[in-house]
Amino acid sequence: MIDMPAEPPPAHEQVIEQRLAQCGLDIGGVSVRFEDYLQSTEIVIRPTAGATVDHFECIKNAAGYEIVTFEDREMYQAYSDYTAELARPEMLESLKARLQEKGLLEALPERASFENLDAYAKALEAHGGVAPGSVLRVYGDEILFYPPRDGESPAAFVDHYSDLIGIIGYLSVRDGLRFAFIGNEQFSEER
Repeated sequence: MIDMPAEPPPAHEQVIEQRLAQCGLDIGGVSVRFEDYLQSTEIVIRPTAGATVDHFECIKNAAGYEIVTFEDREMYQAYSDYTAELARPEMLESLKARLQEKGLLEALPERASFENLDAYAKALEAHGGVAPGSVLRVYGDEILFYPPRDGESPAAFVDHYSDLIGIIGYLSVRDGLRFAFIGNEQFSEER
């Protein structure tokens, strides 16, 4: 039996690999391939590639819109923070425009006006057209959104909570408000 040489990667993947090598990464520590389950090309950077924070701009430019994953958790988090900060101005402008269009920037509650986060969360609910204390809960320094129990249809849910979620999204980007969604798993535990 004759061993066949490995099939070369498609041209798009080769271009990305070449760009990453030009960034100074050891290409032996990088894999670039299309993943069906992601419907995208995934770039996996292992510690052996020698990537540092100083490589992030070059990696981002080389990757374009493809998915970049670092095997090292700290590097992955640092890269995610880097790309989020790059997207922040555009996201903030988009969220702000949406709130302006709906008249929700007027009289938007400001955190400094409230003695605690719980009172602020209730003011945000009221501003978003939701009964205060109905879906937002405070846990430490984070506001959690608990989904309603009444089984609203997806369309009714969006109609009812989209203003509040838009407000929270805007404040998360603008002020760094810590916010999280709680899934439906809580209901199976309480029943």
